[in-house]
Amino acid sequence: MIYLKMGLAILCLLLVIDLFLLIHRWFPQFPSWALWGLLLLFVLPCITFNTIFPIFYLHLLFCLLITQLICLIFHQDVKGWIFFIPFLLAITICLYGIFNMKNIEKTTYELQTSKDIPDTKIVMISDLHYPNAMTEKDLNNMVKDLQKEKPSFYILNGDIVDEFTSVDQMKTVFQTLGKLTKTANVYYVFGNHDNQHYANEPAFSKETLKNVIESNGITVLQDDILHFDQITLIGREDSEEKRESLKSLVKTCDLDSYIIVFDHQPKDISLCEKLGVDLQLSGHTHNGQIFPVGSLANSLGIFEHDYGMIKKGNFTQITTSGIHGWGFPTRTEGISEYVSISITSN
Repeated sequence: MIYLKMGLAILCLLLVIDLFLLIHRWFPQFPSWALWGLLLLFVLPCITFNTIFPIFYLHLLFCLLITQLICLIFHQDVKGWIFFIPFLLAITICLYGIFNMKNIEKTTYELQTSKDIPDTKIVMISDLHYPNAMTEKDLNNMVKDLQKEKPSFYILNGDIVDEFTSVDQMKTVFQTLGKLTKTANVYYVFGNHDNQHYANEPAFSKETLKNVIESNGITVLQDDILHFDQITLIGREDSEEKRESLKSLVKTCDLDSYIIVFDHQPKDISLCEKLGVDLQLSGHTHNGQIFPVGSLANSLGIFEHDYGMIKKGNFTQITTSGIHGWGFPTRTEGISEYVSISITSN
């Protein structure tokens, strides 16, 4: 969290400096101290979480720099109506991001295996981060849509709540998600935000969270293994916690069964393939959520697999961008989605 706050502070400073240099050039008679003061007041909302302001300022800075670069190439001055283009673009991008966050799409994958298993359908949701940009009515409508899928089972793949979630909101979201158990079994693995690691004053403990989840009929998997219908489920503890090695978990499994690993963060992908795992399901990355975070992360190789499906021999790995997003009520990169995976024997 401290690094994010530092990043927002740097963003504020860069934006203020850029705007100061532009405006001071046009109005040199305006007192510098007054201009600095007005600009600092203008960007002050940038330091707030759970609002659109930091994202607006990020895209405003990006659009300003691009506009200045284009004007430099074509020997134009950033003045008059040209000055307002970055503001209009930033506003448009943010409005799109608000719509994109709330527009939950269904992403479907169809897999085949040589192993003898019954036809299986999995519905995965991850990174809800309730209640960010979601009302209780939105939550209920989402659950109704998920119930219509009628899967073999659901997996809640971590970060359903986070450090901004109150106790009452935590209870509400799991009471509502618990309705899915009327359709099929629901499994849960912890993410890196669930237990409020990053909160200055956590609203609830991990033990309390687990008790609430299980009281609503949802099965929590923490380095636990379940086996049914020639399918083996391995639900891993989050990688930021002390956890069992994947090797020690897999060695207790029947390799003739179809082995599915739930791991909130997309890690140990090559190891999964090596150990004979058939499918790994992950979230965490949000596919960036805020442009250009995802593009930069992908270019720098921060995540082993940031989004979508990859296949390596008999092994498949799927990373979802998440059904919502963290921290800010907007998504300017990637989509909000839940994932439906159908597995059949060939």
